[in-house]
Amino acid sequence: MQDSGIVEFADERNEIELRYLEIYAFADLAAGKEARSKKRTARQVITVGARDWLDRWFFIYIWAGRETANDFKKKILDVQEMYKPRIFGLEANGMQVLFGSLIREEAKLRCTGRVKMLPIYQPTNVDKNFRIRTGLQPVIEQGRLFILPELTDAWIELRGFPTAATKDIVDAMETTIRIAPKRPIGKRNDIEKEQYACYLRSTKLPAHLIEQRLAEFDTN
Repeated sequence: MQDSGIVEFADERNEIELRYLEIYAFADLAAGKEARSKKRTARQVITVGARDWLDRWFFIYIWAGRETANDFKKKILDVQEMYKPRIFGLEANGMQVLFGSLIREEAKLRCTGRVKMLPIYQPTNVDKNFRIRTGLQPVIEQGRLFILPELTDAWIELRGFPTAATKDIVDAMETTIRIAPKRPIGKRNDIEKEQYACYLRSTKLPAHLIEQRLAEFDTN
């Protein structure tokens, strides 16, 4: 996959105020997936993406590895507590639906604030490479995909897709973007303007310049 449209960005704690962004997360629970046929254990994956008012996606957290069920469940709950995503998708194909149900029940008891964990069923009648490419390519080509430079596994998979040794991270990234609700055009403009105004206020810009920028926003 061409990566010329993917943008590196600095540490989100210094460059992005997450309270102005919409946070979405997804976990591939990797329970019983193709592991036996390949004689290896499938990787678990967690991705967290933040969408701004310009429909850009900043991937601020990506983890892939192999943990025990209890350790992985704790990691998911920790991510929920840290980022409090609007939607946290849990892959529900096959045996993963049972593990996901346990995680959702425990999250209701342990996590603070609003918790919206949803089972996500990946379409089995669509080629995975096709689904990943059609989901990510438009975001990349339009320069709307931003990834922290230290997320090396994600960069490797993106640059090597579809022939890289693994593609579970890019699969999870595509799903993270897909589970975010599409905005109606009119509502999207209102949301974008309000988020833009919040951002301008956070920069301590003088009030008259904020009004000027918002007027320019309306004319674009």
